[in-house]
Amino acid sequence: MLNTSPWVARADREVESEVLILGGGLAGLAAGSLLGHRATVVEAQERPGGLVRTERIGDYWFDRVIHLLYFSHPDVENRVRALLGDVLQPCPPDARVETARGATRFPVQLNLNGLPAEVRAACLEDLRSAHERPVAPDNYEELLLSAFGRTLCELFFFPYNRKLWRRPLSSLSASGFHWNLTRPSVAEIERGANAPRPTGGYNARGWYPRPARGDWRGMEVLSRALAGRVGDLRLRHVVTAVDPNTRTVRTRSPEGVTDFHYTRDCLSTLPLPTIVSLCAQAPAALVEECRDLPRNRVRSVALAVRGPRPRDTGHWRYYTREDVPFTRLVFMTEFDPDMAPADGWGVLAEVLEPSEGPRASDESLVADVRRGVAEVGLLAPGSRIVGSSVYTSDPGYVVFTDATRETTAEATRFLTSRGITPLGRYGTWTYSSMSQVMEEAFAWAAESPALTA
Repeated sequence: MLNTSPWVARADREVESEVLILGGGLAGLAAGSLLGHRATVVEAQERPGGLVRTERIGDYWFDRVIHLLYFSHPDVENRVRALLGDVLQPCPPDARVETARGATRFPVQLNLNGLPAEVRAACLEDLRSAHERPVAPDNYEELLLSAFGRTLCELFFFPYNRKLWRRPLSSLSASGFHWNLTRPSVAEIERGANAPRPTGGYNARGWYPRPARGDWRGMEVLSRALAGRVGDLRLRHVVTAVDPNTRTVRTRSPEGVTDFHYTRDCLSTLPLPTIVSLCAQAPAALVEECRDLPRNRVRSVALAVRGPRPRDTGHWRYYTREDVPFTRLVFMTEFDPDMAPADGWGVLAEVLEPSEGPRASDESLVADVRRGVAEVGLLAPGSRIVGSSVYTSDPGYVVFTDATRETTAEATRFLTSRGITPLGRYGTWTYSSMSQVMEEAFAWAAESPALTA
C-alpha cells in the first residue's frame, strides 16, 4: 500500500516561531498584531482579512460581506481607534424591513409604527398572548412563536428565516441563534408600535472607516491596519497538515513546501472542520462528524450601477419576498459616499445556499439578482448596470442543530488537549461580531506566555 502521509516528503524550508497563528482573518490579525515579532501568521489568500476584505469593480468598492463595527469592550475600541484614528467615522445603522404589509425600520419588533394600524394591533394582541402563556421551545420555529407571536412571525420572522437558513425552521435548535434576535419586552414593543419616530435597536452605535484618500476603502482598511502590526505575515500559504505532537504545521505556497515549528502556542482560526481534518492524530469519526456540521454559504452579488442614487434606502434592507433571491440588499455608498463615482452607486445582494447543496453558477446568480433589483424598483429610468461580480463565503453562517453543540465541544476538547487553541467565528463554529472576535483575540494574545514571559 502506498504511504499517502503528507509528512513523507521533506519540506523545502523550515521556519520556527514562538507562536504560530493559522489564518489571517480578523481573529488571527488581531492576535498577531498584539504579539508582534513573537508570532507568525499564515494565510491562504493573497491579501489578509478573511471575510473583512473589500473588492473593486472599476471605481466601485464592495465589502465581501458587509460589516459595521460595534464596540462592546473599551479595550477593543481603544486599540482600533489607535490604529485608524480619524479614518473611523460614526455610522449609526439604518436598516429597513420589507414585508407583504409594508416597510418599516429594523428591528421590526421595535418599529411596528411603520406598519398599518390593523397589522400593529394584531401583532400586539398575539405578542401579549404569547408572553402571558410562555412555553419552553423545542426548536427555532417554536422559539420565534413564543417570542413574537404568530402574526409577526408570519409577517416577517418565518419568511425571512426560511430564506436565510434554507431548511425547515423546526429542524433548527432553540439555542444558538440569539445573536440574530432582539427580544424586547412587551412594553418596549408597545412603545415602538405607538412611537411617532423610529425606535433604535441593538448596536445603535456603529462605526465605519472613511479614509480621505489612499489605495483602499471599505472595511479592509481595518484588516490592513492590523496586518501592519503583525511581525511575520505569510500570505498565499495553504495549510496542508498539522502535527501537534511535533508542533509542526506544513503549508504549500508558490515558493514550495514549508514546515512551521512553534515553540509555545498554536492558534487556529481556520474553520473547525478544516483544522480537525488536517490534524494527524484526529480520530476518523470526529473528522467525519465535523465535516457534516451544517452551514450555509453566502453568495454576495455586487452590482455597479451608473445612474442617480436611490433615496431613503437605509444602509441595508431585508426582504421577505420569496420571488426575489436575496435576503437583503446593502447600499455601499450609504456607508461611505466615496465607495462609487459621483454618478453611480453600488449594491451588494446577499443570497444564501446550504453548503451541502449545489452551488448556483455565478452567471445565473447575477441574472437572478439583476431581475430582483429591478423587481423591487431600485433602478431609476436611465440607470444601467456597468459591472458585476460574485464573492462566495463558505462557510458563511453556522447552522445550529441539537447535534451541533456536541460535535463542536468534542472537536474543541480534542484540539485543546493537543495544544491548539481554536478561536474566531469559524474556529469555534459559532456566530460572533467583529468586535467580539477582536476582543477574544486580544485577550488570548495578552495571556500568551510569549507575551508575558
